[in-house]
Amino acid sequence: MPTLLDRIPWMRFRGGIAEVAPPYFRPSVSRSFVHCRKNASNLCGFRVSSNRCLSIVSASGSSVDQEDNVVRVRFAPSPTGNLHVGGARTALFNYLFARSKGGKFVLRIEDTDLERSTKESEEAVLQDLSWLGLQWDEGPDVGGDYGPYRQSERNTLYKQYAEELLNSGHAYRCFCSSEELEKMKEIAKLKQLPPVYSGKWASASDEEVQEELEKGTPFTYRFRVPKEGSLKINDLIRGEVSWNFDTLGDFVIMRSNGQPVYNFCVTVDDATMAISHVIRAEEHLPNTLRQALIYKALGFQMPYFAHVSLILAPDRSKLSKRHGATSVGQFQEFGYLPQAMVNYLALLGWGDGTENEFFTLEQLVEKFSIERVNKSGAIFDATKFRWMNGQHLRLLPQEELTKLLGHHWKSTGILKESEGLFVEEAVQLLKDAVDLITDSEKALSDFLSYPLNETLSSSEAKPILEDSISEFADSLLAAYDSGELFDALDQGKSGWQKWVKSFGKLVKRKGKSLFMPLRVLLTGKLHGPDIGGSVVLLRTFGTGDIVGSQVGFLTLEERFKLLREVDWDSFNNKQTVLESMTVSH
Repeated sequence: MPTLLDRIPWMRFRGGIAEVAPPYFRPSVSRSFVHCRKNASNLCGFRVSSNRCLSIVSASGSSVDQEDNVVRVRFAPSPTGNLHVGGARTALFNYLFARSKGGKFVLRIEDTDLERSTKESEEAVLQDLSWLGLQWDEGPDVGGDYGPYRQSERNTLYKQYAEELLNSGHAYRCFCSSEELEKMKEIAKLKQLPPVYSGKWASASDEEVQEELEKGTPFTYRFRVPKEGSLKINDLIRGEVSWNFDTLGDFVIMRSNGQPVYNFCVTVDDATMAISHVIRAEEHLPNTLRQALIYKALGFQMPYFAHVSLILAPDRSKLSKRHGATSVGQFQEFGYLPQAMVNYLALLGWGDGTENEFFTLEQLVEKFSIERVNKSGAIFDATKFRWMNGQHLRLLPQEELTKLLGHHWKSTGILKESEGLFVEEAVQLLKDAVDLITDSEKALSDFLSYPLNETLSSSEAKPILEDSISEFADSLLAAYDSGELFDALDQGKSGWQKWVKSFGKLVKRKGKSLFMPLRVLLTGKLHGPDIGGSVVLLRTFGTGDIVGSQVGFLTLEERFKLLREVDWDSFNNKQTVLESMTVSH
């Protein structure tokens, strides 16, 4: 018969205490989960002081490097909704840590919440992670030596370990009804005590248990928590964290319907999947106590823990739907780029120690270290995220950017074609006004529109109207009628520049007094992209054949026709009315 030490995967001694590595399972026996049993507890970094009094000290040190042990991390989402940006950042940190250490990034689906978990949600989470470029090494779709990778497919394993805890005395059957448990909570509340289980069935005799079993009374499995003692871990982000056992009552690990409870599943999964580092959100920090007790009882060494701070809204509350978009899928729909989201999420609580804010995924892998993750909450700044996306958008190769915007323009019906010279020129002209892919829709629609009447009626147009714009318009119409303007535009940007110079001398204007009225009369707007590039593009593709019919595009010829019919006196009168209304108010 093999001895206990024969069954421990490997061990080393440090300071006189034996340390046992997270269980390593060879591929050939990956489903035969070998483990250390209860009587190995004093070899696993745990100190037992009495029957129900012990102290657990995590073997996790301050270093994130483990000799002779492959780094294995996991991201374990619940498929009950969309992937939140907080979850995406946790996945990113796990991915970066694994890749930076040459380790494995495991995807595990925690779908034990059978009522809320859906296949659609699981598929959406996988799609979001793939969109972000966070490819996993093992998971439900790619397999691996430690599967299955859905908790719903691992029930046999959970039952096996629950029975072991029962047989070793670390767990017991609890036959309390829901009414009894509720009454215990009420009594504890009246006594101003924490709502912990009273331990009614913790010391029941075999006869009492057998009697309930014969009656068919439903029961749960409760874990037997030591009455005294503490847990202390050295969290890789938060430093030393400790808990006393007396804050925790005996807790359920298996429900009466045979379904395992979260903390039990997670511990068994992390141990049997040889997870070396658990990097997760700080809201899971309280779960560490329960999980540590289960690790100890099953003879597993605890992994290293790193609890990442929450992502906060500007008001420092937890980021939620009331603050706007919070899921990866929503940001994708709004026109954000995956590389921008990865870059921004990485900066929420991490930095490389320099002023640099722009990183590719490859650069993040190279520079990432868990020691540089901040333990304080990170503020999600939607304005900065949008700005950063615009920077990434404009850094794209011209061909890729043209393809993205051209596809969007065609899909929204602004253009009939998604590619061609007009699309290329429009992208080049408008890209500085685009922070999101969806921004390009408004940018192009504004460019194609000619809201001359609305512009001239606005208060902002008053200085232009007062600067002899009617005479200026007459000179511009003359240049159009003579063919001089269009001849110049047919020569492209250089032709426009030569014409503007000579036209400025003709009307005795330069600078703002020349270009502002030109912009208003030719584009119908007070602001916009480069006026020369705009007018040349309008002339080159002046027929509007590529533009969707619903856009209301006016060619340059149609704009000059409208310009002839402008009643300048009426606009001057409107400005007088607007001015009087402002004074009266």
